[in-house]
Formats: sequence, structure tokens, C-alpha cells
Amino acid sequence: MKFDIARQPLVPAFLTLAAIAVAAMCRVDARAALDALFESTDASTSLAPDAVEGLRIPPLATLLFRFQNASPVWAHLIGGYLILFAGMCTGRLSVRYNLYTVGTCLSIPLYAVAACGIAADSHYLAAYTASALMALSIKNFCRSFRNGYGFDGIFRAALYLSLLVLVMPAAAPLLLALPLAVLLFRRTIRESVVSLAGLVLPAATLCYLNWGSGGTFFAPVEALVQLFTEGTPLQLFRHTPLPGLFLLGGIALLTVVALLFFLTDLYAAGSKPRFLLLFNIGVLLLSAAALCGPAATPALYALAAVPAALLLPLFFVRIRPSIALALYLVLLAATGFNIFVQ
Repeated sequence: MKFDIARQPLVPAFLTLAAIAVAAMCRVDARAALDALFESTDASTSLAPDAVEGLRIPPLATLLFRFQNASPVWAHLIGGYLILFAGMCTGRLSVRYNLYTVGTCLSIPLYAVAACGIAADSHYLAAYTASALMALSIKNFCRSFRNGYGFDGIFRAALYLSLLVLVMPAAAPLLLALPLAVLLFRRTIRESVVSLAGLVLPAATLCYLNWGSGGTFFAPVEALVQLFTEGTPLQLFRHTPLPGLFLLGGIALLTVVALLFFLTDLYAAGSKPRFLLLFNIGVLLLSAAALCGPAATPALYALAAVPAALLLPLFFVRIRPSIALALYLVLLAATGFNIFVQ
């Protein structure tokens, strides 16, 4: 009996995701110890004490990093769970909306490959928290594409998107996903106002808490802007190890081919899957812009993994099963190599 990897069922997909999640969580200790040895700092998650006047509440990524160092066991368990959650959320989304015209859970292990295999990050808890928020945001944006009003879906999507940027300021270009969804899904003015409320609410709450703690009201926003502008463009690729760049290049190449397959036969899919895939293409482009930004860190690979995992199966379902299986095994082997040897 031949096994078609493009029509991968849930059980092997979940087991692959779980295995990669466990391997990644076992490996992050070595990376964190190496960063501590050389006293490395991450511009996207740390600020000098006097960098922003009136700031009383540190950035959320800094708080997560402190928790990660103070409670490593709990941080590992939470990080592993977030990988599983984001992967399963991505896979459920592809199955629920029948994005590929065939039943497959291939996006689940592909998420793990892209999120865990390219480069390690000592701030792994913030990275996978942001990745889970990305999966939830895309899920709710897809929910908002419906007949009639979708207030709940678009509000939740904007809320998760705002929380994502608070956790990872380098992902600020992804805020443009909100107007993209409003225009592409043809949401009404009332839904747009509701989505703006969801987008502003987390930042406004953080500003209020900072003001209540004795700081200035807009200090957290100033801190986020400063974190986003620190560094130099394209610095992420210069600091990514060579094996990680090879895997990144392979994923990017396969994704481009998948997009070409989709765009050359655009109307083969139904109306709803077509619009959802177009939206994910836009999110992937915004993620690519964030990767090129001055404050980009390896944590952003976990964000780009969500739209990439939703688009990559478009390639695998349209090629010969033997070639698809070979490429899939190469991706898994490269992921294992990068996790344990990098």
C-alpha cells in the first residue's frame, strides 16, 4: 500500500508535530546557556532602564523572558503546548475550509518544520506565544469571512493581532493584515469600527496600567516604537546560521512554487477557500517584510510559519506522490539537523 504524504491523516501529522516540539524544547536550554555565556542581548525584547521616560511596565517579551528564566520547567511545558496548539490550530483551519480540495493534515507538520527548524531563539517562550496568537488571529479573520455580520470574529482577530505586536514589536507590519482583511472580505463600516476597537484595546489597557503604576500614559507605545526601529535592516539573515538559511531558502522556494500553482489555476478552488488563501498570501508577504525589518529576530520565523504552513500543501498536493514524499523527508531531516546540530 502506497502512502501519499500529500493526503497525510491526523495521527501521523500530530505525532510529527509532537516529536519536533519535544526536540525543540529539549534543545533551547543549550541555546539559552550560550546566550547567557556571551551575555547577548536582544534589541527587540530589552530596553535600557532610562530609554523611555515614564515607562514602569517592561515590554511583554521581557516579562516572558524573565518568567522563562525563573521557571524553566513551566516555560518548557508552556512552550511545547504553544507549539502543539498553533500547529493544530493551523491544521484544523486548513481542513475546516477545505483549502486544498483534498483532505490532508499536512500543514500540521509543515508548521513545526518552519517554526522550529530554521533557527533557535533564546526567547522561545515569547516566540511561540506570538506564533499561537498569529494562528488565532488568522483563524478568526477566516471566521469573519461570512454572509452577514462577523463582529465576533473580526474583533477577536484584531485583538489577537494587537497582542501579537505587544509581545513582538518587530511584527508591527502585520498590523496591515487588518485593513487587508476588511477590504478583501468586504466587511462593513460597523465591523471595521469594531475591529479597530479590538486592535486598540490591548495597547490602551497597557498604557492605562503603566499610568496607574506611576508612569506616563503613552510610554509603552513609545517603547514599542523604539524597539521596532532599533537595529539595521536585514540583520536577521546575517545572524541566521547557514543550515538555517538553507532550510529557509528551501521553504521559501517551495512556497513560491505553491503560489504559482495556485495563481495559475486560481478558480479551481471554491470562492471561500480562494479568498482565504489570498488573504494568507498577503499575511505571508507582511511576515516577509517583518523578517527584513531592523528589529527582526529568529522569533519571527515562528510567525511566518503559520501562513507558510497553510500555503505549502498547495505544492505537495499537485506533484507526484514520490517526489512529494522525498521533499517532505528532506524537510524533516533538515529540521532535525538544525535542532540538534546547529
